[in-house]
Amino acid sequence: MHNIWQIARRELGAIFVQPLAYIFGVIIIALTGYIFASELFFLASQPGSLPINVQSVLGLYTFLYLFAMPALTMRLLSEEQRSGTMELLMTLPIRDGEVVLGKFLAGFIFYLATTGLTLVFPAILFVFGNPDPGPIWTAYLGVILYGAALLGIGILASALSENQMVAFILALGLTLVLYLLVIPAQSFSLGDTAVTILNELSLANHQDNFFRGLIVAKDVVYYLAVTAVTLFAATRVLESRRWR
Repeated sequence: MHNIWQIARRELGAIFVQPLAYIFGVIIIALTGYIFASELFFLASQPGSLPINVQSVLGLYTFLYLFAMPALTMRLLSEEQRSGTMELLMTLPIRDGEVVLGKFLAGFIFYLATTGLTLVFPAILFVFGNPDPGPIWTAYLGVILYGAALLGIGILASALSENQMVAFILALGLTLVLYLLVIPAQSFSLGDTAVTILNELSLANHQDNFFRGLIVAKDVVYYLAVTAVTLFAATRVLESRRWR
């Protein structure tokens, strides 16, 4: 655990000095803040309209991270391999799994930090209104699990290539494919079995229950499984490089 935390601390320092991280963070918070403010103004101008929905803002937040997460993760392992520092890490008494988990922990802390900034939206609602807290907190749980899965995919892509741009494209491609699997399931005349499989594999489909205030075991297991499988695969990729 000590090695994991040391790697995470080192990586956090690198993340927080990256202009790219701040640029994406500002853009994401600005866009979600704009949507939230627009809904507030609309609600104020339309007495009797439906109450503002924080879940719609979080839906935009998770969609934007489809593009932000590959950009944030592309250097996590690719840069180590390109610069040769990965070889140095391999000579130390640090296991490959600890390297992967340390990188994951750093990225996850950054993701939690940006997610935490969005708490100002429900805070405003609680100050000026009386929203149902259940769906809000379950939506945040879904956002956190979703982010962990995206992070795992990004780390796997970064482990597969020494080139950061290749890692970015690979991570973006994988996440978009998993996210958009729900489209062919809904748009084409497929068999019931095929539709069920595509829906269950879709990143987007497993958000719905969280945003409705439900915590369903299969949705939690799905995101945890994607995270675990991708991190395990990234570890195996690093192990294979050790013996080249």
